[in-house]
Amino acid sequence: MIFDKIEHADRYFGISENLDKAFRFMMNTDLSALEDGKHVIDGENVFVNVMQAVTKADKNEYEFHEQYYDIQIDLTGAEDVWFSTNYQEITKPYQPDIGMGICVCEAVCHLAPGRFVVCEPTEPHLPGVAAGGKEEQIRKAVIKVHK
Repeated sequence: MIFDKIEHADRYFGISENLDKAFRFMMNTDLSALEDGKHVIDGENVFVNVMQAVTKADKNEYEFHEQYYDIQIDLTGAEDVWFSTNYQEITKPYQPDIGMGICVCEAVCHLAPGRFVVCEPTEPHLPGVAAGGKEEQIRKAVIKVHK
């Protein structure tokens, strides 16, 4: 996990070529001006999904990806993203790009516009948690980065 402000994304250059592409895109693009949907940055190596979502107070199934980093960015509103280091139970085995399971929350990142969090491949994470227990409509971008 990496948690920071978008303006500091260049601090993380060098982890991987594809992450560098994503960080440059984040820093040089007005993400809030993008229409909802998928936007290709570098084929299936780096792309962004812009979407509307409603945060939930009662979420409990963490997700994981094996081939992609997720970079979560809130464009409007706020959400918490919960992290864990391992699963108590896998509820949905890994299918093309996602698996799900039950975890105990070990870390929380509070997202709001201008902040991002990088969820690493295989790292259990739970986006879309209502910040402070208050459910709200948000608009967000998720940059998918092939490892």
